[in-house]
Amino acid sequence: MSDHLFACGQHVSFTDRRFTGAAWSGAFVIAELLPSGGGVPRYRIKSSGEAYSRAAYEHQLAAETGTRLRARGGALA
Repeated sequence: MSDHLFACGQHVSFTDRRFTGAAWSGAFVIAELLPSGGGVPRYRIKSSGEAYSRAAYEHQLAAETGTRLRARGGALA
């Protein structure tokens, strides 16, 4: 059983704050479910406007439609 809240192919928004006041955000698609890092689910995400993918923690993501899908079976949470 997976603890991931998002499923492959799901559209999400990504926000990353690395420095005080600096933030990166944008629209992405979940490309792959990654093993949890330190107990926090991780994902490989891809933006259509970028040639590369990136890894993101679950807390950095939000569902584009306002709903979250469970990775197991795609049931609404």
